[in-house]
Amino acid sequence: MNKKKIFNSPLALSFWIPAIIMLSYFAYRGMAPFGSSSILTVDLGQQYIDQFAAFKHTLLSHPSSFFYSFSNALGGDMLGEWAYYLMSPFNLIYLFVSINHLPAAILLVTVLKFGAAGVSMAYLLQKLQIQKGHYITLFAINYALSGWFVANDLNLLWLDSAILLPLIIYQIEQLFKHGSWWRYSLLLALAIISNYYIGYMIAIFIVLYAVWRISWPNQIHSRWQTIKAFTIGSLVGGGLSAWLILPTYYQLKLGKAQYNSDWSLKFDNHPIKLLLKLIPGSFDFNQMQSGQANFYVASFILITCVAFFTTRLLHWSVKIGALLILLFLFAATTWAPLTLFFHGFQYPVWYPYRFSFIISFFIIYLAALAWQPRWQPRVPTLIGLFITFGGIVVYAILANHKTSFIDTTSIAIFASLALLTLAQFTFNTTDHLRLPILLLLTTLSLAANVILSLNHFSYLTNTEYQNTVKALKTANKTIKKDTSWYRVAQTFQRTRGDAMMLDYYSGSHFSSALPKKTPNFFGNFGQPDGDNYVVYSNGSVLSDALLNMKYLVTPNGTDNGKAGQPSTHLIGFRPDTSRYLLKSKAGTTNVWQNPQALPIAFAANDAALKTTMLHNNPLINQGNLWQALTGNSRSTVTSENFQQAIGHNVNTPTTITGAALTRVNNTKPASLDLKFTPQTDDSYYLTIGNGLPIKDFDLLINNKVITQFSSYRHTVLINLATHAKNQTQTITIRFKNTTMLVLNNVTLYRVNNNEFQRDALNLKANPLRIISRDERMIKGRITTTADKPLIMTTIPDAPGWRIKIDGRPIKAQQVADYFLAIKTTPGQHIVQFTYTPPYFLIGLYISLLASATLLVPFIYNKILAR
Repeated sequence: MNKKKIFNSPLALSFWIPAIIMLSYFAYRGMAPFGSSSILTVDLGQQYIDQFAAFKHTLLSHPSSFFYSFSNALGGDMLGEWAYYLMSPFNLIYLFVSINHLPAAILLVTVLKFGAAGVSMAYLLQKLQIQKGHYITLFAINYALSGWFVANDLNLLWLDSAILLPLIIYQIEQLFKHGSWWRYSLLLALAIISNYYIGYMIAIFIVLYAVWRISWPNQIHSRWQTIKAFTIGSLVGGGLSAWLILPTYYQLKLGKAQYNSDWSLKFDNHPIKLLLKLIPGSFDFNQMQSGQANFYVASFILITCVAFFTTRLLHWSVKIGALLILLFLFAATTWAPLTLFFHGFQYPVWYPYRFSFIISFFIIYLAALAWQPRWQPRVPTLIGLFITFGGIVVYAILANHKTSFIDTTSIAIFASLALLTLAQFTFNTTDHLRLPILLLLTTLSLAANVILSLNHFSYLTNTEYQNTVKALKTANKTIKKDTSWYRVAQTFQRTRGDAMMLDYYSGSHFSSALPKKTPNFFGNFGQPDGDNYVVYSNGSVLSDALLNMKYLVTPNGTDNGKAGQPSTHLIGFRPDTSRYLLKSKAGTTNVWQNPQALPIAFAANDAALKTTMLHNNPLINQGNLWQALTGNSRSTVTSENFQQAIGHNVNTPTTITGAALTRVNNTKPASLDLKFTPQTDDSYYLTIGNGLPIKDFDLLINNKVITQFSSYRHTVLINLATHAKNQTQTITIRFKNTTMLVLNNVTLYRVNNNEFQRDALNLKANPLRIISRDERMIKGRITTTADKPLIMTTIPDAPGWRIKIDGRPIKAQQVADYFLAIKTTPGQHIVQFTYTPPYFLIGLYISLLASATLLVPFIYNKILAR
């Protein structure tokens, strides 16, 4: 009997149907562990999986990285990243699998979350006795497999809060019946902690819901008592999450909040287009970037929602209130001010209208509130429904030729299932016949949406993922033998989060919580950057040394070019590795050791405090900073001239930088050769401005294509040659599908390697000798001198760092608009750097106070009950 309940109860079926549909689809696509494909696509494969690996490393190896990590670009706050990416309890599953099998574990977590959403909705309907028996399942699976859940199956970090929404609504209902608010507080706190972004959207909705619910006639308790309980519960719920939310809010002010969205009263899209979202499969890659809200539900829900507005059992004010909420929610999917309001006053980057699960939930909830198994719409209602569905079909057919996400198949499926579902309400049938038919039609409708939507996407193969991870693991074995403090550079990468994946320090990162100062610095140093990512792919001997890039991992030319192998993920060209020491050659990678790499902190000239970062002059910036740190009278960087320019099917410019190249014959290849002959064995570099986008040209050195990162928005630095004295070098700029190129910031530079090496030895002479360290604390001993009184670090300056010199707190200064530095008196010093996220302690005290507010009455009532 118990086993039967496990599989056949409404709650159980509400879990198993969504879970089995998703699991079956993943198996059909051959995703690991069912085949050679994987669940990894878009951000899940390029960003989230690295964070999940970091979750595992943090809990099992170094818990202090919960607060700070040097795997986050050159170093950064992690509490804000955990608040957005990693607070789901489902993530604990990742602790039990290896990095190699993370894709399979992610698939399992995805399936479990879909099932949990079904159970959550079913629990609400069952506990409120809104529906009975397996009719509960009929409504619940619509929530779990609604358009938002399917469209965001890869955005696992958002699903937990949406799973909690029905449970929160249930506890709000308890406020109206019993006035008890502590369970509501806990669930609200969990929703916010699980993901503050989705939690914020839920908070907006529950306020609307509570106002609507208070307006109902015939309240059990006085409205004032209910309002008071709701207010107290909401404040306590917010307080319980303050330890995480306050420091996260501060981090957002340093990064994402600094990018402003244009405010206007415009409509972002035509409301009529929302009708197409009722067609199964109405989601594809274009919709992922900039589309309409995803709120797909089965035709059964659309039909039964009519019962809410036509039934005479509900007061007219209840219906009007619900209609106003629906109109408000739908308006937020088209009208810019409301869209910005729901998204924290910033347009989302991809995945638009991230709150649309609330629309699906509310439609399903309204339908469940009013519908009865014996409900049979009157003839006018049936005709109205028939005309409505017919209108949707006609509109979809007319829009088909200019809409990428629907086709004749999806329209036919919608029309067929809608009509078949509608037909069930035209005849009097018994429950034992109607329920299975409705459940079958609804399941087919929801499954069709899953298949048609997710078939629009391609997925990373599991082999491709494992090939790159294996290559980096092999290199990491050599590197990890070194227990000193260092960073690792790469000329290939699977993602910008490789350091998170394999648990080492690097210079790349991809995160929505990236502080604005980080991409600004990377741009100043000639590295690709964006609002939410940085890539250390275009290093020089100067930047490698300064940033403590002690090791460099490169392909060794032995792989066969299969997907995921190092040669297929190139992001940089580094001939100056010939000046480094080959540490190991294993598998498909080489590990090079940089003998000039400086320590994390060292004594330097205090002239560095006055160094100004110039816009779009990366190598000059590196040279100026290096010169200031060493106190030299001249820079190790000089600009050089090209000796010859030769155009092929383009005009030949007399001045290179700023020249406009025009293809003469559009049917023939076009290119420009720039020649120079090094007079020394020094390292030579080229800068290219963002006005010359990499998508429009190929860059070659001596007829070899230099593979670069796919985009840049500042001038980037490109390594050209080293140890090439008297050997003519030919740089070729080869047109792609364009007729004109502007040689924006195309300049040749040379680094004097002999001077650079002498300077490096000088700066390494007074290092910070680390006594103890973890991810958020470094303590060490250092000796400064009269000509090097500055303790220079490559720790990014950020609020939260506290520094002590010889046991006394001291205020840090900033170098290059980015790094921590401390000016001291000559002599030996003990220095300690400790990071605590700003507002964390204040938030913790608030959370403790909220906990006391929650617990004291609970304990008091228990004592009275004795």
